[in-house]
Amino acid sequence: MNKIKVITYRILLFVLLRLPDVFYSVLFTVVFPIYKALHKKRAYGRVEKHLELAREYIANKSPASTNSTSNINCAPLQKTTARDVFKGIYWNALESYRGLARFKSIEKRIVYENEHIIREAIADCAKANAPIAGISIHQGAFELMHRSLCRYSEHVHLITDSVGDTAFRDVLKELRSDPHLTEYHPDETGRLIRELFRTKGILAMVIDQGKHTKGNTVSLFGRPSTLYLRLPQKVNEMGAGIVIFRTWSEKKRIVVRFEKYYPPNYDAANGESANTADEKSPLISEIAQEVETWIAEHPEQWSWNYHGNFTVNH
Repeated sequence: MNKIKVITYRILLFVLLRLPDVFYSVLFTVVFPIYKALHKKRAYGRVEKHLELAREYIANKSPASTNSTSNINCAPLQKTTARDVFKGIYWNALESYRGLARFKSIEKRIVYENEHIIREAIADCAKANAPIAGISIHQGAFELMHRSLCRYSEHVHLITDSVGDTAFRDVLKELRSDPHLTEYHPDETGRLIRELFRTKGILAMVIDQGKHTKGNTVSLFGRPSTLYLRLPQKVNEMGAGIVIFRTWSEKKRIVVRFEKYYPPNYDAANGESANTADEKSPLISEIAQEVETWIAEHPEQWSWNYHGNFTVNH
């Protein structure tokens, strides 16, 4: 039975990914008003509320503030609507899976910025015989995150959570597959860490969502939220470096930009004791500020109602 379902999902995915963009444009136009009406007090309503509160927070920030949001162009957030958010997620998901399926139309649009950051980080960690964690958020053509890291290492360790039934997960794993990639479930964290330090590869993670793990409480736009940084923080304490990077989509480009490198034992080097699990950690607080900047610059390409986002006063 599972084999039949796998074949069915595979054929269905093959057909859906190859339907023309005009089909998906019409589909979104027809389906979105229905979705909005059914979720006005749930997902859609939460996104409206979160956007409104984020705009108020930025509007009330003092120009002299050292917070990251005072140093960026916040105009995109001011004009972004909930519809823009759902439309962004919709098209980015389609581009993600087309990219994983190696559509030439997607691959030729991908550009890489600041590659020197990850190349220098890999070289720095190689001197200490250490691996790297490459972490990002669910933004832009998010499924291309781990595929991008395969450019820089023969051992990319992707940690993913369960999606759908077993057959559907098998099809997604097949779609994600790459000669340089190994997938792990969160329950395999122990084995993942051993492999990471054995092969000196790259741990690939998205850090803005999670279901079966405990995250770090941080502040995003002045509100308590959650980033799932405990594993990157742990391997950093064990001697791994961390590279943060992001993706976002434009009409003619899918951008993969590397932003910053955190050397091994970053918290200890900045005067913080190990095992700090909240934003008092320099590592956690700096990454949270960086993520806040990414969201503010491309708010229409990030989901504002993931599990754990804005956990207080929903």
